[in-house]
Amino acid sequence: MKILITGVNGFIGSNIYNGLKDKHNILGISRSSSSKVCDQYIPCDLTDKEKLEEVIKEHLDIDVIVHCAALAHNKGNDLSKDRFMKVNYEVTKDLVDLSNEHLKLKHFIFLSTISVYGERMNKDIYIESDECYPKSPYAVAKKKSEEYIEVNCECPYYLLRLAPVYSDEFRLNIQRRTEMKGFNYIVGNGSNKLSLCNVKNIVVVVDKMIDGCVKTNETYNISDEKVYSFKDMLDINKVSSLRIWIPKIGIKMLNTINKMTIKKQFINENSIKLVTDNIYSSEKLSKKIGLKYTLIDIYKER
Repeated sequence: MKILITGVNGFIGSNIYNGLKDKHNILGISRSSSSKVCDQYIPCDLTDKEKLEEVIKEHLDIDVIVHCAALAHNKGNDLSKDRFMKVNYEVTKDLVDLSNEHLKLKHFIFLSTISVYGERMNKDIYIESDECYPKSPYAVAKKKSEEYIEVNCECPYYLLRLAPVYSDEFRLNIQRRTEMKGFNYIVGNGSNKLSLCNVKNIVVVVDKMIDGCVKTNETYNISDEKVYSFKDMLDINKVSSLRIWIPKIGIKMLNTINKMTIKKQFINENSIKLVTDNIYSSEKLSKKIGLKYTLIDIYKER
């Protein structure tokens, strides 16, 4: 099949490309002028609807769109709500509309995020049917994109809510939870649990969805079947022999003070993540597909 991957130069998009290239005819687009990853590559500013339409009209035989391109919440200085809406929501809307108009897609696969659930002190486990309370501009734009697809996409679709993603080469989502200024830190006794997602599990899922092995028009959490503790992450990301201990009460006090004073969403989100369990169950999907890759595989790849 012919598959269009948006954001093919990115971490997740490039891994999906490498996992599918031997089975399918892959067309990659991204804003970069060139690609070291994709053989059939078209540079395209996805926020330019006219240029995006030109690409689609030149490739009317596209069977599947895997929409990875997005403005991540940790990149760049222009992190205004308007910027997130333009890049993450309006581009998705344009892709859906142009696909409806010009293509006969078999599947539209949208990469969303577990951030759409929001962070809550009194909730530990999140499943797909839970109410969503997105707070950050990034999460709000992703949730609005999901809603647009559900209502307007004329082909079978999948909404994939990704837990924090990692690989042997990309450990940012582990580092930010275990490392501070060159030292390891741990909150409380390190027993709090969280979900992570090996990028290879995403590749497996997308491959199976393209093959029609998963029920369409559904939302799926994607996370490793194994749930991790902060201690597990420290075993992976040891940057020093010195480990800074931070009491949970200190983080909770910071959260309370923040709510009463400066009210920074970043502080609220991250303080909650450090003192609660954050488990995003992938059971709905893992019943159909084995999500076998884990943090242990990082050791094996070294």
